[in-house]
Amino acid sequence: MKHLAPIAIGTLFAASLVAGTAQAADKVVKIKLSYWVPPVHKLTPGYKDWAASVEKASGGTIKTTLFPSSQLGSGRDHYDMVKRGIADFGLINPGYTPGRFPVLGASDLPFTIRDSLRGARALTRWYRKYAEKEMSEHLVCHVFTHERATFHTVKKLVRVPADVKGLNIRSANQTMSRFVTALGGNPVQVPIMEAKDTLKKGITDGITVTMGGLEGSFKFKDAVKFTLDVPLYVSTFTHGISKRKYAKMSAAQRKVIDDHCTAEWSANTYRYWYEADQKDQVTARKLPGHTWTKPTADELALWKKAAVPVVKLWEDSVRKAGYDPAVVLKEMNDELRKESAQF
Repeated sequence: MKHLAPIAIGTLFAASLVAGTAQAADKVVKIKLSYWVPPVHKLTPGYKDWAASVEKASGGTIKTTLFPSSQLGSGRDHYDMVKRGIADFGLINPGYTPGRFPVLGASDLPFTIRDSLRGARALTRWYRKYAEKEMSEHLVCHVFTHERATFHTVKKLVRVPADVKGLNIRSANQTMSRFVTALGGNPVQVPIMEAKDTLKKGITDGITVTMGGLEGSFKFKDAVKFTLDVPLYVSTFTHGISKRKYAKMSAAQRKVIDDHCTAEWSANTYRYWYEADQKDQVTARKLPGHTWTKPTADELALWKKAAVPVVKLWEDSVRKAGYDPAVVLKEMNDELRKESAQF
């Protein structure tokens, strides 16, 4: 027994030496991390944390450069940018390409998620098997949403679904576009970075965005005066990694990427945005001259009833794609319940 310890230590040392040699022999891989929000957005520190951890774990052989503000291409192009290798890691808003990813649209349905930070872990676990088919051109690294969101309007207070009729609303994704249409409004899809300008020019009468979006990077408080005070929906995002770039990595480097494409890293990368939004919500509620409208229980029931046609449209789209919507929803909700993130 006395001789076992030195042998074990020697074995571990030899293994670590081999691992170190393997890392040292790896070629340096440079990752272009592309996103379309400005560098002041709170996704940026999350990306920096992810990149630093990847670089350290790879022995300095995987280096990441950030490209914010649509430097490599527009928000709606990011899925195909990663697919083609223009970007190696991209922030994807599936809602920018309506109908392309119906399964993932489950998390965009109204009244689904009540805590987006915990939801990030749940959604990443849930979507992994579906991503292999629905987003097969990517290595889907993370799935997350923004914090709960609602209607914000310029001139007209929105309290019940009927109040949306006739309004031009910048909608966040296909699901919210369908919802606006079902309510008698007119959905307008423009990138988030252009949305405030459309509000100020009167092109749109309102926007669906997070409650904290009144402050923070976007400062929609400069354009809207009324907010429906109910957590209506979330909008889903993914982080996609280029399969071309991944295939060029060594086995050790791929292992590093795999270890950073987890449910926990999904939450870690998003955490700064989540925490900032919590603070922005508190500040936004103190805005002078801004009206927050809290619906009664009966009025909230009207909103939930108004969402039923949107759910049915989603179910139809998922069936057409070859999936059972009941199974998809159950699997997603099971994961959300594990994290206490279900609405």
